[in-house]
Amino acid sequence: MIIFLLVFITGIIAGFINTLAGGGSVLVLPVLILAGLPSPIANATNRVAIFIQNVTATHRFHKHRELNIKPVIHISIAAVIGSIIGSLFAVKVDSATFDKILGIVFLGILILMLRPHKRKNRFTKKLPKWVEVTIFLAVGFYGGFIQAGVGFIFLATLNLIEEFNLIKANAVKVFIIMCYTFFAVIIFAISGKIIWKFGLILAAGNMIGAYLGVKAAIRKGEQFVKIVLSAAIIIACFKLFGILKYIGL
Repeated sequence: MIIFLLVFITGIIAGFINTLAGGGSVLVLPVLILAGLPSPIANATNRVAIFIQNVTATHRFHKHRELNIKPVIHISIAAVIGSIIGSLFAVKVDSATFDKILGIVFLGILILMLRPHKRKNRFTKKLPKWVEVTIFLAVGFYGGFIQAGVGFIFLATLNLIEEFNLIKANAVKVFIIMCYTFFAVIIFAISGKIIWKFGLILAAGNMIGAYLGVKAAIRKGEQFVKIVLSAAIIIACFKLFGILKYIGL
């Protein structure tokens, strides 16, 4: 019960963070891994919650008229195709290899999180559609393969496509992730990679977090979230790289 409660609470926090910005899966995956799930199973199980979370967030953004789907149909389709390919790769990767890949990705995200932020320059020239499609094929592949930190990647790449404000960029982000995660869940479910009891408990928490996240603005406490995420990433990396075995954990 304590583990399930921890997963549920983590789901609420992750759903909130994912909806406002991204990186919630960086918190979820370490919790699922530390709860005893192998990293490929944790990666697959998390997709159930991600899908439910983004259905909730997409509905809320649409209700508040912050989501315009038509201009992003082409990049959504590209991300779906990339995600399907990434998911097919993910189900074939063995646990030991996936641990190393996930650990390296986590360290990369940690470095990006802790580096000083610089002011972004605005892109005045619109990218050709084939470039946009190529970019989101790659982003979709990453999302289908690993997912963790993909929200940050989406927000960064959406700035290359159009000058979205934070609310509209997040609305587009959750819609695209909802679309491609639907197919990722099917692929992982068919492959038997999902532990449904964890996935559904996590999904319930993510749904609440997403509902709260749509209504919330950027508030104080970002530094605290970074600290929590950084600690979770470091602990997960220790486990993924086998360092915890050397100290008897």
